[in-house]
Amino acid sequence: MFGRFKRNRAAQRRPVSTAGVPRWPLEVWRRQDLAPDSPEYAAVCLTPAFPEHDEPRMLDDATLRRIVAVRSAAEMDRLAGELSADERYAGLDTVYGWLVRAYLGTDRELEVIEEGLRSCPRKYGVLDLAGTAMLRRGRAADALYYWAQSVTNAESAGEADDATAYDFLIVAARAMAEPAAVLAFGVRAETQYIALDDEHTDLVSRVFRRPTDPMRVVVRGLAERVLG
Repeated sequence: MFGRFKRNRAAQRRPVSTAGVPRWPLEVWRRQDLAPDSPEYAAVCLTPAFPEHDEPRMLDDATLRRIVAVRSAAEMDRLAGELSADERYAGLDTVYGWLVRAYLGTDRELEVIEEGLRSCPRKYGVLDLAGTAMLRRGRAADALYYWAQSVTNAESAGEADDATAYDFLIVAARAMAEPAAVLAFGVRAETQYIALDDEHTDLVSRVFRRPTDPMRVVVRGLAERVLG
């Protein structure tokens, strides 16, 4: 989904902002100078920061067909605005997921994700998108933060089997030489019918080549939660 996955045939340094791309959302980091080599980094990653609520709504087939038929970012923006004004779809994370795809790699992508984090009752999918946005910008510590928040929220909502952030975490843990975490995250990922595509697998492997010790603490902490 969202261009990051393929069908499953079988079951560093402190991040810096890219020019023109703000650190966002501001409420995520307790301090602007919180570095991934600080012990506080692990505590922040493993502490839930985004309220998660039930979301019974779904896109109906007719609306989904309209979304799939969109051919430009401007058209997607107009449609998303229309859907957001409809109480059936206002704050629906699925709508934000499609809108994000129309703006990959742009400042608008980050703005859409922040809007979703502020307005969607169900946030774990939007947090996953946030992690992927940071991954594409080479910011491993920020990506790990959002993926940690994503799976934590999904677990709390009883929807861990749908948390695609685990697919990213498997590859990140492998790149970080954390085999126990790879196995733990695999417990969740094996229930899904999709896996990371080759492009994102290679990207995670490159970006997570030089983890800090606190980043390892985060990965191990998440794995312990899975195994109970």
